[in-house]
Amino acid sequence: MDLKELAEQVGLEEAEYLDLLNLFVESAGADLLKLESAVAEGNAAKAHEASHSFKGSSGSLGLNSLFDLAREIDDQDRQGVLAGLEEKVKQLRCAYEQLVGLLAQRASG
Repeated sequence: MDLKELAEQVGLEEAEYLDLLNLFVESAGADLLKLESAVAEGNAAKAHEASHSFKGSSGSLGLNSLFDLAREIDDQDRQGVLAGLEEKVKQLRCAYEQLVGLLAQRASG
């Protein structure tokens, strides 16, 4: 993932983009926990709220792989269908953790 390129795609300087990514990690992490909990509880409305929020924020930052996964989940839970979402939510968690790792690596290096 080329952060400089992503920043350019959304029309921001790299430093500004990094600030927004750090805010995204915080808010999206909360959305992801809410989504995981909602799917485990079988609460489609709560799952939709969380996936929709995650989808919007990841899309606005040009994080296409995260956006695409969140969109798939959002499309399904919006219809009240949670069957089979566990695997997609795990994929979303994995992609999110990769971003978190990249940002941590960048901050320490």
